[in-house]
Amino acid sequence: MDRYMIISADGHAGVPEGGYRQYLESQYHHEYTEYLKGYLPGTGAHRKSLENLGGAVFGKEVTEETEAQKEVEAGGRVGAWDPDRRIKEVEADGIVAEVLFPDGSLKNNAPFFASSKPGSYPYELQAAGARAYNRWLADFCSKQPGRLAGLAVITIHDVEAAVSEIQWAKQAGLMGVIMPASVGDSGDLPFYNHPRYEPIWATCAETALPLHTHVGSAVPDYGGLPGARLIFPTESSWFSHRPLWFLLWSGVFERYPKLKMVFTEQGSTWVPDILPRMDSMYHGLFRDIQETLPLSPTEYWERQCFVSAMFRDRTERDARHGIGVNKLVWGSDYPHVEGSWPHSVKTLHNALEGVPEEETRAMLGENALGVYGFDRKLLEPIASRVGPKIDEI
Repeated sequence: MDRYMIISADGHAGVPEGGYRQYLESQYHHEYTEYLKGYLPGTGAHRKSLENLGGAVFGKEVTEETEAQKEVEAGGRVGAWDPDRRIKEVEADGIVAEVLFPDGSLKNNAPFFASSKPGSYPYELQAAGARAYNRWLADFCSKQPGRLAGLAVITIHDVEAAVSEIQWAKQAGLMGVIMPASVGDSGDLPFYNHPRYEPIWATCAETALPLHTHVGSAVPDYGGLPGARLIFPTESSWFSHRPLWFLLWSGVFERYPKLKMVFTEQGSTWVPDILPRMDSMYHGLFRDIQETLPLSPTEYWERQCFVSAMFRDRTERDARHGIGVNKLVWGSDYPHVEGSWPHSVKTLHNALEGVPEEETRAMLGENALGVYGFDRKLLEPIASRVGPKIDEI
């Protein structure tokens, strides 16, 4: 095929405010009504989000994003909940299929999740909101079968309920699981190396649903202090990386060799930095861990982990061999303006020009095809129609 098959492993979807009511159990409708009152008119941002991300300091950032969104309101934002509009627009961007995350702090986020601080809403409400979002998402993806890979949101305060939701997600056709990136810091739940989470890891391995962390979901409350607006993006990626070493050192990857884990929208150049350091501990001062972990951190990474790149410049491209060409997937971040959409082909050309075709195919589509189990026979004819030509990237 003389065109690339491009799969975006980072897209966002969610229905406008109020749209989850039909998917939410009736006993939570009153709380949902009160929740919706918390939106700030004209911003798409929730009051709790602003309070927990620095109040007026972060409010300016939200306002700037909202102004930028006006340029794409008529198209991209509608595509967050309109599957037909979405497919039309991502095809115009050269993309044949997508992996879908919730829509972050915007007003169509999963109910009771419009805050970066864990525990801002009671766990019962967060779990109910996650179920509502997952059921809406399953319906949404069913409108474009085989092209939209929805990821189920789970909460982990009730492990048995989390296991049930993962099993439901598998049967409903969702293709992965989003875990809260950070637990343990607030003291109400133990860290991820605690045995209580074992059924979650086992169920993800059994169902072949990859685990995910996404940037921005695990930061502490920085308050309205000086620098908070930039401390947040400086640290948020690190918090999203952290489950890697919790699961790896505690033996989760060893016990569940079929478990896959994907790190999304948190950069990828951290990988060739952290893996050699972990390998040094494994082979050096802490080599006694080899009695329970027969593989090195790099070997577990190569066997079970993936990371999403955005390729906005040549930094990630130049680091690709240290990360692993077969470990990289790519995401446009549709419909968010901080990603490459709607100029993905141009962005990818600027970043990947000169990279061998085989490597480019792997990073832009082939790797995601394997991670999520997309149907090649379904997607190849679409790619032959909408994918960029080889010389365009």
